[in-house]
Amino acid sequence: METILCPTDFSKNASNAAAYACALGEKFKARIILLHVYESPAVMTEVEFTMIRDAEAMIKEGAAKQLEALKLKLSKKFPKVSLETTLVMGAGYDEIISLAAKVNADVIIMGTTGTNKMERLLMGSTTSRVISKAGCPVLCIPREARFNDIKRIVFATDLHEDNISSAMMITPFAMKFGAEIIFVFVDDKHLVHADEDINKMTQKIRKQVKYPKISGFISKNTSVMKGIEYFLKKYPADMLTMFTHHKHFPQLLFNQSLTKMMAHQAHIPLLALKYDDRPVV
Repeated sequence: METILCPTDFSKNASNAAAYACALGEKFKARIILLHVYESPAVMTEVEFTMIRDAEAMIKEGAAKQLEALKLKLSKKFPKVSLETTLVMGAGYDEIISLAAKVNADVIIMGTTGTNKMERLLMGSTTSRVISKAGCPVLCIPREARFNDIKRIVFATDLHEDNISSAMMITPFAMKFGAEIIFVFVDDKHLVHADEDINKMTQKIRKQVKYPKISGFISKNTSVMKGIEYFLKKYPADMLTMFTHHKHFPQLLFNQSLTKMMAHQAHIPLLALKYDDRPVV
């Protein structure tokens, strides 16, 4: 992992995600790019052009000062981390995706929820769009998450071949921490009825994922999301990983379920992977 892109809107939650990114970057000796995207003031026909131009300049200047202040604060706390800043005008998710591709980011790290209803709606929408369109994995940091170490990674699986094999994307990451990868299948259709079925599932995973510290569990629930939440309460983890494919798990990542779940599991970061993402190294 060489480059981490960390978008920020200067909220408390975004700043917490930036601190998490720096702590992770320290572990990998990666450079951190702090990105802020500001919008141009709305154009009204009765407003003079000079006033609009002045307002835009003021917005840009204020954002630049906040971005530099955040960089200074993080530099003091994480002196070994290489920090850069980028300030651009445009639509948040478009600029995030564009810059991630430009700098060849290994991962995008961003906050998931705001402090009020409108912030939660907007940030949830931005996060979902970034997950959907970015060419790299996206690590979503809840408001209460703190980076200490990563010893247990829960991988939510639907047991399809591409889903299981995608776990190979995170084995180098898990190896860096010596972390255990726990596969969780939520049996929402009562497909698994005996220990023999569970053993078959575990053997299937071990055959495809060449990593020594793995195990498999079944969580029975009529709701996939609730099944994952229940498992995480019973077996606390340092990170939840989901692989999304248009055939299988799209609803888990591209609607309000993500925001709702992360609000409940406020201390667990979520790593969202897609089929064509690069491995998390």
